[in-house]
Amino acid sequence: MRNLVSQTLLGPSTLLVVLACLAGCAGIDQSLTSDTVQLAPQQEARLGAAVEDRLLQMLGGRYHKQALIEELQSSVEQELGSVAHFTVAIADKNTAALYALPDDRVVLTRGLLAKIRDQGELVDVLRRAAALNGTVSTARVSRAARKATTEILSLQESLYDPESGSIRLARMFARKPCAESCLTSSLPSSVNRSGKVPESIRLLKELQPAYALLEEARQLEKANKPAQAITLYLQAATMAPDEPYILGALGTAYLRAGELQTARLNLQKAVRLQPDYYRTRMGLGYLYLQQGKVSKANDELAESVRLLPVTENLFLLAEAREKGGDVAGGMSLYRLIVDKDPQSKLGRTAASRLANAKGVQ
Repeated sequence: MRNLVSQTLLGPSTLLVVLACLAGCAGIDQSLTSDTVQLAPQQEARLGAAVEDRLLQMLGGRYHKQALIEELQSSVEQELGSVAHFTVAIADKNTAALYALPDDRVVLTRGLLAKIRDQGELVDVLRRAAALNGTVSTARVSRAARKATTEILSLQESLYDPESGSIRLARMFARKPCAESCLTSSLPSSVNRSGKVPESIRLLKELQPAYALLEEARQLEKANKPAQAITLYLQAATMAPDEPYILGALGTAYLRAGELQTARLNLQKAVRLQPDYYRTRMGLGYLYLQQGKVSKANDELAESVRLLPVTENLFLLAEAREKGGDVAGGMSLYRLIVDKDPQSKLGRTAASRLANAKGVQ
């Protein structure tokens, strides 16, 4: 994920790299085992919440329909109440996967739920989640994971650090999902493989044709066919007008095409439906910078950074602060980018701006 910048200040080739970033393990890495991490309940709760928040950002954001989350949590309590208990979050991601996290937390993807055909399959997925969830707190963990855990619990993570402990630990979980063979491996079950899935999952399944069009549109963009891609994005958005994942992709496609007004309408709607996703906030902030609306850009980009700081939104926030008169604030973020990501295009651009600012003084 590299490079989201202003067209007015960098060349066209850099802009293409920038806009490309806007398109679109259920366990800790044990390759270097050392020791288990013993946590008090309050510490585990803090750790689980921090990792879940970051992981959801990496997986497409938290799915926005509360009814789906409530029905799924109800299914956990009804089907597994006497055997296991965990809280469920849903990531807005097409790939079928689940992730077991500290503090009895499980993240399921939208793509996994959309593939479930009946109540029996749903119960099997929930049992798989419960089985994996029971291994998290007792897993032997790497030195890197222990170090990240210590940083999280210290409550001293920087808001602007793209390599903070919570982000590094979330990446470790993200790299090891339960997917494919893990999801289909057998578990002891006496469940009758019949019965209707909850209504929200049924509705989710009906959205799959729209998501299939979305993937076709992305392939067309990769093949440098932007007009054809926008046509398919529009078809997908017509079929599923309230899905922020699709609206964000459509808005970003218009942004790449330079159609800022249409891009704004779609990105704003995506943000209204799913206000807690860093990438659409970043896209809207970039758009406002293009329109010269520096204050609005600063608000969107600051929220994007709060959700998940990455090189792109840090750079754009630096630019918004600089343009808004907070030159010192902008320079401090440019300096951070140079420290964290010096070899990227944005890292080199940030270094150039720091040098220019020093030359002006």
